[in-house]
Amino acid sequence: MVHGNVLKSYHKAQVYDEIDPNKLILMLYEGAIKRIVFAKQGMKNADPKQRGENLGKAIAIIAELNASLDDNIKTEEINFLRGLYAAMLTELPKVSVNEDIKILDRAEKYLKELKMIWETTVMEIPAGKSLSPDKNNAQGYGVTNSTYTKKSIAI
Repeated sequence: MVHGNVLKSYHKAQVYDEIDPNKLILMLYEGAIKRIVFAKQGMKNADPKQRGENLGKAIAIIAELNASLDDNIKTEEINFLRGLYAAMLTELPKVSVNEDIKILDRAEKYLKELKMIWETTVMEIPAGKSLSPDKNNAQGYGVTNSTYTKKSIAI
């Protein structure tokens, strides 16, 4: 049975190798947002397991987003992203101790805004349209005249 699991993991890794890197970043944003929402549900339902597991997964995804930034690019936008990711990685673990839902709300808002920027500037998806099943994820945060360009956001 172990052989079957290894084979399944290998095939899954192959699929990710074939996905466009820009789509992978979008998937990371979507996954982080989803995990933040699930962590908030865990807090509201007084379910520490749900809160903790999803919070941990959100933190891991944000760490991966941070690691995906090209270290050779030192633009203002990339430095901003590094700082924002670092702030989220500092604040989110505090939720386990103080159960401050405002931290989760703020992280969700930032991630949705970054996802929308990624969709409109890098993937060139018109504002208001989304590749994700929930089209409301990227709306409502007022980012319109972004200074981000394809060249300034590198992975």
